[in-house]
Amino acid sequence: MTRGKICLVLSAVIYGTAPLLSKFAYKGGVNGITLTFLRTFLMLPLLFIIMTVRGQSFKLTRHELISIIIFGAFGGSLSIISLYAAYDYISTGLATTLHFIYPLIIVIVSAFIYKEKINKFKLAAVMFVTVGIFLFVDINTAADKIGIMLAVLSGIFYSFYVIYMDKSGIDEMDYIKLTFYLMLIMSAGTLVFGAVTDSIVFTGITGEGWLFSFVISFLITMGAIPLFQAGVRYEGASTAGIVSAFEPITTIIIGAFFLGETMHFIQYFGGAMIISGIMMAEKYG
Repeated sequence: MTRGKICLVLSAVIYGTAPLLSKFAYKGGVNGITLTFLRTFLMLPLLFIIMTVRGQSFKLTRHELISIIIFGAFGGSLSIISLYAAYDYISTGLATTLHFIYPLIIVIVSAFIYKEKINKFKLAAVMFVTVGIFLFVDINTAADKIGIMLAVLSGIFYSFYVIYMDKSGIDEMDYIKLTFYLMLIMSAGTLVFGAVTDSIVFTGITGEGWLFSFVISFLITMGAIPLFQAGVRYEGASTAGIVSAFEPITTIIIGAFFLGETMHFIQYFGGAMIISGIMMAEKYG
């Protein structure tokens, strides 16, 4: 396995572990939107200190500023906000399933817009992953059109996030500087959304809630994001989208082992399809 794919798998494992940690944060009085805000906000002081100690300039060129605003607002904030908004209409399982259409979108956009050559094995890999996701995640729920639309939008916005990272060259920026401004924009966007919808609440959060919110923020900001960024740089957007599908597998496996959640035959079959697609992308992508 190449260095880039290892980075993508590790990133997916960290992202896939976050839901387990989130359950402990929720027990500590943190809700979904508040946790989303804290996930992006809590690392800002640490990133600021690191940049200051390194003597790194906070200045951005006009091109960097525009790129980061587009990247953070459309790729970051809108993806998260639309996904959490979908949870108000449909189950988290169905929303997550629809969100994970982004590997297919990335491959299609890469092929038709950026004229990236997609071999038959990579195309088969993304189809395996897409079908596997729909089988792997529980979708036994009444569907709502608004919820479905919001969940699909979250996948589209995340596709933009991955493709823009790959094609704009923004992933070549210093990671700490890029992440500082990205987290700043995403936390501001989430704060505005939470204030408008009255969904950000800080009262009643226990020490456990703050602790696990901090741990999630640290793992994602200092682990998952840089690993994913490196993976996109080395492997490109289409391969990154396929390999990142390891995330829901991690979540379900952790849920089964640590939370006693059950898996049905169809989920095992779906998981096998996802793994087959990832292995196909690893060998032929």
